Amino acid sequence: MFFEDNFHFVGIGGIGMSGLARLLRDSGKNVSGSDAEASPIVTKLRSEGFAISTPQAAENIPADCEVVVHTLAANLSNPEIVEATKRGLKILSYPQALGQFLAGKKVIAVAGTHGKTTTTSLIIAGCLAAGEDISCLVGTNLKLLDHQNARLGNSDWFVIEACEYRRAFLNFNPQILVVTNAEPDHLDYYKNWADYESAFVEFVGKLPSDGVLVANSHEQNLEKIIAAASHFFDAGDVLEHFALKIPGEMNRRNAKLAFVVGELLAIDSAKFQTGLENFEGGERRFELRGEFRGAQIFDDYAHHPTEIIATLEAARERFPTQKIIVVYQQHQLDRAQKMLVEIGLSFLDADLVVIPNIYAVRDEANSANKISGQDLVDEITKSGVKAIFTEDFAKTVDWLKANLQKDDVVIVMGAGDVFKISRELLGN
Repeated sequence: MFFEDNFHFVGIGGIGMSGLARLLRDSGKNVSGSDAEASPIVTKLRSEGFAISTPQAAENIPADCEVVVHTLAANLSNPEIVEATKRGLKILSYPQALGQFLAGKKVIAVAGTHGKTTTTSLIIAGCLAAGEDISCLVGTNLKLLDHQNARLGNSDWFVIEACEYRRAFLNFNPQILVVTNAEPDHLDYYKNWADYESAFVEFVGKLPSDGVLVANSHEQNLEKIIAAASHFFDAGDVLEHFALKIPGEMNRRNAKLAFVVGELLAIDSAKFQTGLENFEGGERRFELRGEFRGAQIFDDYAHHPTEIIATLEAARERFPTQKIIVVYQQHQLDRAQKMLVEIGLSFLDADLVVIPNIYAVRDEANSANKISGQDLVDEITKSGVKAIFTEDFAKTVDWLKANLQKDDVVIVMGAGDVFKISRELLGN
């Protein structure tokens, strides 16, 4: 809960930041924002009436601002954070601000290394289909939310996606906690698997005495996480088979987790299941963007080996005989180096992998890590899958225009700015 009325968002173009900005405005607050550039999210927010400045500068903060909310990607040298500090304004990170906004609400949080966004989206779809007027915040724009990623409803329940990066999810106090799975990730922050696992154990420990953990005991690495819960509901025992529109075994497991949440809420299970089965996916989750000369072009957010494998297994399930070309941008130099072997083995369901570059996050601007796209190509080739290094986006688009054939399936994949390639190729 916030008692202040005037907010400024530093890095409002982040998917979580944009959702919280919408929730605050829909709650009657005044919200302005800024970002480094006019990204698609910034453009959409401006079309919704948000005043957003680009690039970032001290003068962007309104005179009447009371609270500055910043993305975790921003650092203390950001000119707007420096200005907010000088003015003595309340400064909160995104997870801190979301945690304060959620105070006093009945929260359903979805955590895990993979599948958070899809599982959260499935819960939202099921609840809305069953007439449960939930509030929510999810890490992608959804058609069922009018192509936004947040809504305020009249139900007591608030569904959120809870990210573990830098232990961000410890800012939340859920009544129901869903953990999809767990394996080492974000090793630029976490020391090792034990450190990573400890964050989930601590999060489970925040459940109240009547709170419930939902997980699948058949998933690896969850023993200590499950053991930390006083009340545990095993989604692995769910026998229902769902006729989902979104393909892949991981999505079928996600649907079971979501279905259990519906059962815990005691809402119409048949209608909830209909919502699951009608869900068509979120933005950049195996999202069909269009066609180019008869080739289908998809966007996908996968950027960790397990996610890559799951996406390509789903793609091969859907397109068993067609040529699958993956345009893959590795996210983070650190992850590329530490998981190079695993990345190399992730593309066995692809016919060809095209590597344009590696996306270096802000913290890696001056990194001594010199791993390159060619290193990824060399590692992928070891697995028997053909791979090429195209060096940049322009050359990648040129290669696609020169080589795509009718009925090819192209998946533009990664968590950085690789989505620009599909937009350039399709002209949208």
